[in-house]
Amino acid sequence: MRIAYFIGNLGMSGGVKVLLQHVRLLKELGHDAFLATNRIDYEWTDMPDNTIILPKDLAGMPECDLYVATVASEVGTLHRMKGRRVAHLCQGYEPEEYGARIRGEFVTEKYRVAGPFSFIKRAGYNLRFRRRIRRFEAVYALPTIKAAVSRHLVSLIEKKYGQRCFLVQNGIDHRVFHPGSRRATDGALQGKVRVLSTGSIHVGSKAIPDTLEAVRILKARGCPIELTRVTPAPPSQEETGSGVVDRFLTAISEEEMAALYRETDIFVSSSLEAEGFGLPAMEALSSGAACVLTEISTYLNFGSGRDFACFVPVHRPEAIAEGITTLINDGAMRNRCIERGLQVAGTFSLERTKELLAAFVKAIPVRSAN
Repeated sequence: MRIAYFIGNLGMSGGVKVLLQHVRLLKELGHDAFLATNRIDYEWTDMPDNTIILPKDLAGMPECDLYVATVASEVGTLHRMKGRRVAHLCQGYEPEEYGARIRGEFVTEKYRVAGPFSFIKRAGYNLRFRRRIRRFEAVYALPTIKAAVSRHLVSLIEKKYGQRCFLVQNGIDHRVFHPGSRRATDGALQGKVRVLSTGSIHVGSKAIPDTLEAVRILKARGCPIELTRVTPAPPSQEETGSGVVDRFLTAISEEEMAALYRETDIFVSSSLEAEGFGLPAMEALSSGAACVLTEISTYLNFGSGRDFACFVPVHRPEAIAEGITTLINDGAMRNRCIERGLQVAGTFSLERTKELLAAFVKAIPVRSAN
């Protein structure tokens, strides 16, 4: 089959990395797969040679048996052009993110308002968010081929929209993300405790401020934490002025990221329910870092039981702080989390992703017309 993956902006994100992996794996399976985009903001080392750049109206898009897109607006555009040959790959359910904004569960810096009439502006924002939710839901309701990167998204889409949704589970390269020579340590961690947090503070579903507040709490108690933040773009003034981050790293390579996981004592993700998969958390588990993770569907579905990480409620910086403290002091629990984390991560391989991709494509009849 000839298969085009489209994303308008080729930036630095886990979602883009997944699309690049899909193209490579499909080519290994013998398909004519390529990536199409409107703009390249970040040059990935594994970007396929046959990547094409298209104008905004997608004029010149080659004829294919299947078109895959993940951004809802781009799925809608492709469906208008190519009809039932379009696959919607869900990497996160957008209505959940905007619903959380309306509920006030998180507000990114761009949408924060203050003052005596701030409620009017908030009402305006919420009206805008509700319109976006309706647009997202209209795209999901289209008769596109559905696929999702995690089990909870598959269940959500099938239940809400009554359409079959294929699981194409994300995988990681275990040749890159592995524990190396890391050894188990008994008792409490000694000296500086290296804590790692990744993701943009501007992406509300990451809830980065919760992690920053947890670290502030611990540092105020005299806990010897050294916090490293990895971001796809330079950190905001809000974050640099927080006084709790010891080191910022921006747009580092996959190999550098893997080395960082291996030298990390505790990885923290404070993501909210809108998190579609959480690739950094899986990479951290595979690299042998003890993890503090929030009790959200995607993380709870990584594996059976809750013994592969220290799980905490969402939006509870104090609970995150307690989770970090537990992993610092309880060597038995820390080692158990690391051992089980490696087992869980072992089931999320690129080989498994390749098998699921093969089954997905095999189930799709080749169509020569809309």
